[in-house]
Amino acid sequence: MRISIAITFTICFFCSVAMCQDNSIDERVLIKEISTDKAYGMKKKTNIKVGSIRNEYAFIAQLTGPNGEEIAANRIGSCCPVKSKVAPMGKAQLDMWEIKYEGLAEPIIIYINGYDYEQPKCPVGLNFRKLE
Repeated sequence: MRISIAITFTICFFCSVAMCQDNSIDERVLIKEISTDKAYGMKKKTNIKVGSIRNEYAFIAQLTGPNGEEIAANRIGSCCPVKSKVAPMGKAQLDMWEIKYEGLAEPIIIYINGYDYEQPKCPVGLNFRKLE
């Protein structure tokens, strides 16, 4: 009996959390331009700072191949502690994302910082959808 009550409570809790989530995009993460720095996002030191984990997904959703191709993005995992003004103990973990699209010889790996924020740009070699 206790187990069924606990399971029911857990299911209700997660369903209510999912229903209450705000699905709007943080306008700060809207991509407005392509970077002129070929290393932007491609190296740990030139990571893309989007300000939250949720913004990582919104950022990735805007990316396309250079000619508008749909991309396949896969979060590889976290790595690489970097200095941060907002992360616990002054260190942020970067997330590595693998980007693929039809016609691409080798996947592109980009580094995204979900803690710190600077107006994100599109990495060189990719393009982006303009969201309203």
